[in-house]
Parts: sequence; structure tokens; C-alpha cells
Amino acid sequence: MEIRNLNTFLKVAALQNFTQAARELGYSQSNVSAQIQQLELEIGAPLFNRIGRSVSLTQYGEELLPYARQIVSTALHMENFLKSEESLGGTVRIGVVESIFNLFMEDTIINYHKRFPRVKVELTVDATATLKSKLQCGLLDAACLIDDPLPKTEWHCWHKVDVPIVVVANPLHPLSRLDKINLEDLSGYDFILMEESAPYSINFQHIMAAHHIELHTFLKMQSADMARRMVEKDMFLSVLPYYTVRTSVEHGKIHILNIPETNQTQSVQMVLHINKIMTPQIEGFMEELRDVLHKIIDAE
Repeated sequence: MEIRNLNTFLKVAALQNFTQAARELGYSQSNVSAQIQQLELEIGAPLFNRIGRSVSLTQYGEELLPYARQIVSTALHMENFLKSEESLGGTVRIGVVESIFNLFMEDTIINYHKRFPRVKVELTVDATATLKSKLQCGLLDAACLIDDPLPKTEWHCWHKVDVPIVVVANPLHPLSRLDKINLEDLSGYDFILMEESAPYSINFQHIMAAHHIELHTFLKMQSADMARRMVEKDMFLSVLPYYTVRTSVEHGKIHILNIPETNQTQSVQMVLHINKIMTPQIEGFMEELRDVLHKIIDAE
């Protein structure tokens, strides 16, 4: 049984498309089909349902999947364990949400490049929902998201750290003078919220709706950093991860409102699709990002 055939099996299983798998692997489609047929002969059972252009795993394919993943991963580590990190090459494709990119990526990339000078890094900055979609399609190797816990049946969470979500205001805002705030007190004030793909923003809106309180969302956008700057400059409110506003709070430019009903945390998660093989290059990037995350977040 060839490792190459198992790797092709994993790629077809992940993309559910022979043509796309062939393109990503650099093979012809007939070559991919031949590898899968050879593997099916060796296993003694069909691995894929082929109905029209639709491709899905059979029960035998589902059962083979974890074994194939383990074998290919072990083979990759065997191939690389005698090589120094400096000699490893290739490209890693990493997705991050905007707030992670602004605060953590600079040091992460510098540290990673020192360890893996021959590895190229492709960074995608986008919303959580878009990054998850790209992971599912095989367009990204790994991503750092802020989200609710993801189902283990589809995702491998390599590392996570919980962070507080806070409601913030300009220090001169009328609500900043109050020691404790009720949800009703927020009615009528202008909010800047992250777009609908930000889970903490959705959760906050659900809390307000559950209490039948109208929320005046003046602006929706993707940039937590811009929201922070606008709150610093004018009488707006916003809902943001604490790590994005910590420095502004310490310098007295932003005030955290004490609203017991809105206390929530979200997980910064470093994830791969369950079918993705962890290579030393990908794992090295995750390690560097993890260390930078904890250096900043643990200081809070």
C-alpha cells in the first residue's frame, strides 16, 4: 500500500472532487482515479460513492479515513525528522481574523521565519465564517479564529484560549460615569458592532433581543481596530474582545462598562479541518502563534 495513494485518498475525501484533488496534487485526473482504484483493490472495498459528479465516502472510506490520516502524518514526520527546521521548504497557508492579525501576526511571522527560513507563508485575513469555508475547501492549511467551540467531528482544535468580551465606551460617555449598568440603559445609544460573522457580536444581539431591548447599531464592519479608534474619538459604544482594547483601557482612552448581563467569553482557536495532515511546517507556525498569543493574553 503506497503512501502516495493514501495521500491522494485524503485529498479527494477532503475536496469531494477528483478534478480539484488532481489539480492541487499536480496529477492528471486519470492518475488520481488510478491511484484510488489501486487502493480500493488493496482494501477490497469501494471507498467512494460516485453518483454523477457527486463524490462522497462510502462506509469503508469513512472507516479508512482516520487510519490513512495517521499513516500519512507518521510518514511525513519520518521523512522530516532528520532534517533541520532550517532545511524544510514549502508553503503554509494560514487564515486569521482581523483582530488576531493586527495584534499577533508581526511577532509570529518574524519568529517563524527564523525557525523556517525556507518556508513561504501565505496569510489570509477574513471573517471567521469565510475562513472556516476556506478550510473546508482545502484553500487554507490552518486558521486562528474567535468563535464558539467547534464540533470535533469536523474540526481539529490544536489550541485554544478563552478571552473576555467587553462592552466599551469613550471615557466621556454618560454611561462611563455609572458603576453598574442595566441592559435597558443601553437603549438609544449608538453602537459599532462587528459584522454578523463575529460570534460575540451575534451573542450580544441575542442577549438584547431576549430582553426586548432595541439596539441602535450605527455601524457594522469587520475591523475591531477601527471600532476601537472610533470609540476613543467619539461617543460610541462597541462590543469587542478585551485583548483588542487592553492598551487603550490602560491609557484611559476607553472605559469598560460594568454590565453583568452581558458577561461572556469566546475562544481564540487555532484549528485545522479534521482531514488536514499536520506537517512540521504547519505545526511550527501554530507553535509560534500560540506563544505570542499567551505572551499578550496572559498578561491581561
